[in-house]
Amino acid sequence: MRKILVLALALCLTAVLCTSACADTKMLKVSHVFAEGHPVYVAFLEAADLLKEKTDGRYGLTVYPAGTYANYNDSITAVQMGDLDIAALDSATDWLEAAGVLFAPYCFQSYEHWAAFKKTDLCTEMREAISEAVGGVKQLNMYNFGFRHLTGNKPITKLEDFNGLTLRCVNFAPYSTLKDVFQVAITSIPIEDVYMSLQTGVADCEENPVTQIVTMKFYEVQKYLMKTQHMLACSSTIINNDLWESLSAEDQAIFQEVFTWLGNRIDELTVQNEDALFAQCEANGMTIIDDIDTAPFRANAAKVVEDYPAWQDWYNQIQAIEY
Repeated sequence: MRKILVLALALCLTAVLCTSACADTKMLKVSHVFAEGHPVYVAFLEAADLLKEKTDGRYGLTVYPAGTYANYNDSITAVQMGDLDIAALDSATDWLEAAGVLFAPYCFQSYEHWAAFKKTDLCTEMREAISEAVGGVKQLNMYNFGFRHLTGNKPITKLEDFNGLTLRCVNFAPYSTLKDVFQVAITSIPIEDVYMSLQTGVADCEENPVTQIVTMKFYEVQKYLMKTQHMLACSSTIINNDLWESLSAEDQAIFQEVFTWLGNRIDELTVQNEDALFAQCEANGMTIIDDIDTAPFRANAAKVVEDYPAWQDWYNQIQAIEY
C-alpha cells in the first residue's frame, strides 16, 4: 500500500510539473499559406521544436498552414497590428519598390548565387530596409522555394517559340515583366482557375515553381516543362516588432539563430525535393527540357531592370556577388 501511495504521489507531482511547464510556455502563432508537405511547412514544424529546446520550453510555435489562420495579405496586417505573432512576407514591393528586385527576372543565377547573397551585408541591409518600410515588423530571414519554370504543350526553347502563344502569369510587376523577357502575350488568371484555362486553351502556357506545378497537377494539361529558371520564388519570416522588442537580448539572439536556421532549412529542403518533383512530372507524362538557350531571355531581363530605377542599385550589387 505504501509503495502504491508513493507511486501515486510521484505521478501527481510529475503531472503538476508538466502542467506548470506547459503553462509557462508562451505559444506564438504562425501563419503561412503553404500546404502540408511543402518545405516551408516541414521546416516550421522543425523550427518549433528547436525554439522550444533553445528556450528551455519558454517559447513554442503554433503553426497555421495553408491559410487556415488568414490569407497572405491579412496575415501580414495581423502581424503589423500585433494580433498575430509571425507570418510570411514575400518581396514587400507594396511597401518598398526596391524590394521588387528579389523577383526581377534572372536576378539570381543559381541556388549557389542565392546562398552567397544571404551571407552578405547587402542581405542584412535589405532586411532592415524592408522591416522599416513595412512598419511594425522585423524581418528575421529570407528563403526560397524554388526557381520558376515554364510549362506548355510544345517545346519552348527560344524567343520565336512564343509566337502566337498566351502565357498565364501574375499581371503585376515584377511577374508581368515576363511579357518583355519572353516577348509573349500574357493573361492574368487566378491560380485556382489556371488548370481549366490551360485545359480549354484560354492560356497556352504558364510559369511556376515545380512545387506548384505538381501540387496543381499541371502535368495533366501540359506536355512539356522547360527549365528556364527565370525567376526565384522567395519569401521571408516576419515577427511583430513589439513582440521582438519585448524579448531579452539573450532571447533575441536565440530567436535570430532559430529563424536563420529555418530560412536555410527551407532552402535545403527545396533543393532536396526538386529531383523527386521533376521525376513525378515525368512519371505523369511530361517531357522535361533543360537544353535551353536562355541568353536572349537574360538580355531582355537586363533591359527590363532599366525600366525600374528603384531596383538598379541592389540589382547591380546582387549581380556582383561571387559564388
